[in-house]
Amino acid sequence: MMGALNEKILAAVLAHEDTNLSPPATVKAIDAFEKKHNFRFPLSHREFLLQGNGGEVGYARLFGVGESDHMSLEWHVTEMRPELESMAQGPVMPFANDWGGSYFCYDLQKADSNGEYPVLFWNHEYSEEPEDLPLVWSDFAANFVEFLQKIIS
Repeated sequence: MMGALNEKILAAVLAHEDTNLSPPATVKAIDAFEKKHNFRFPLSHREFLLQGNGGEVGYARLFGVGESDHMSLEWHVTEMRPELESMAQGPVMPFANDWGGSYFCYDLQKADSNGEYPVLFWNHEYSEEPEDLPLVWSDFAANFVEFLQKIIS
């Protein structure tokens, strides 16, 4: 039984022609990532990882915990988070990207009462020139569930 990530949303993700998920993450791997990075996944994202540890969904690639390839959340957080945060208004957590190299990140300053974060979009097309900096970030979704709905619609 699902909580924050309802079964209808999960079924829509799984039925989408562009979904290719990795096997489920373990609670141990999720907990280890959270502890190492002093971060708590939104419940909906945590439930998603327990169904599929990242993978391709719609036009996005969601990163997994405990992975050792280009889909590794650890790699993207270690390698890309400092660059992303250097252009952000505050702390962010990258958790997915699109095929063009732009990132989807949680805005860690704005958790709601359920621990769900808004999703921001970092557009790499505007990341090179200082005068384009105001265009780099945009609001994408209110939370992880809305993010999933958008990337498959």
